[in-house]
Amino acid sequence: MNSGFAIYFANYLSQGTFKGADKMDYSYIGGMAFGVGIFFSPVITVLMGVLGFRSVLIIGNCLQFASLMLASWSTKLWQLYLTQGLMQSFGLAFISIPTITILPQFFKKKRVLAGGIGSAGSGLGGIVFNLAMQKVVDTKNVHWALRAQSIIAFGLTWIAIVLVKTKNSKHNIQFKLFDFGVIKTAPFWLLIFFIITCIFGYVIVLYTLANFTTSLGYTEREGSYVSATIQIGSCVGRPLMGLLSDKYGGATVASVGYFIAGIFCLAMWIPARNLATVIIFALIMGAIMGAIYGMIAPVVARLFGISKMNVVFSQIWSFMGVAGLFSPVIGVKLTKGSGVGIDPTRYVNCSIFTGVCFIVCSATLLIIRGYVNARDRMMEKEGHTDSDLADYTGVTVPFGSVFPLCLAKSHEKI
Repeated sequence: MNSGFAIYFANYLSQGTFKGADKMDYSYIGGMAFGVGIFFSPVITVLMGVLGFRSVLIIGNCLQFASLMLASWSTKLWQLYLTQGLMQSFGLAFISIPTITILPQFFKKKRVLAGGIGSAGSGLGGIVFNLAMQKVVDTKNVHWALRAQSIIAFGLTWIAIVLVKTKNSKHNIQFKLFDFGVIKTAPFWLLIFFIITCIFGYVIVLYTLANFTTSLGYTEREGSYVSATIQIGSCVGRPLMGLLSDKYGGATVASVGYFIAGIFCLAMWIPARNLATVIIFALIMGAIMGAIYGMIAPVVARLFGISKMNVVFSQIWSFMGVAGLFSPVIGVKLTKGSGVGIDPTRYVNCSIFTGVCFIVCSATLLIIRGYVNARDRMMEKEGHTDSDLADYTGVTVPFGSVFPLCLAKSHEKI
């Protein structure tokens, strides 16, 4: 749903849809839509235990529908903040937080591939919403595009709600607000640092490439093609990353992928001056940068065990929400000028920042890999064999044993 925001962002900015609004206002709205609701993921996790999995999804679907429908009737900027920003954010959170923990319950050997295929669905939705809503904007206006998206998504999400199942009771899944034992562990904070740097890069690329295209002198429609290309790359790349991850390990493959993404941001985005180059860049980035959504659940399962997944996710998603909230703002602050007109160098600072973020998150994944390798060797000596059933919150891994094992062969893929 939120992957189509770049279309609305570009239209609001170029058409001056809301009087007195500037690029900072729209960046805050985009950040709110991505991050505010996710910040409250611990509360949503508790609601899953109280109301049930399906009830939380129904609430999310209703919030998503109401947010975009009300946004389509908004005439003042504060109304857009409340609808397309705040309300949509909670709708996104109520749907995405419960669903991301489902697939790991049903898969072990092909867990990352399953996650990659599942997360590729968001890429397919992004293609549909970017191209279709841009067509509605061109033929009608942005308000009708919002209405169309809200109705389509509302109907499709009901199909998923009816069909979805969980194994929460079988795996003894915990629905706590916080787990201080988890917060005290080193891998939790390594994971947080990876998520923050990854989301900084991911959201900035996702939200700014359409505007970058128009800064080269191309139209909003051509900018929507670039946004859709990111989603095409996502559809192809996420299952492929999942397939490779099941063979070599999620953290291992994602580390390589994000390093490549960082290099492409520095070597391809900065000198890009034509539509063909931007489209190829968008395709590559779409294939790689969304790897987090397929690999994060299996990596959390390896770090903390299946029973801790929900409570860990509720805590790490709060940090993801903060990163998502400020990512568009950082992107706009790094952009030169007002964001309107032709200037190929306007997004140079954005490309440098995102490139560095992806390289740093790649290095963080390597450290996580070394930590898990060191911990697994310790646990095997004590007779533990099934990583899904173990509780690692009380395990202390010597600092010196982590770095030598960052590139070592894993006994169980990570």
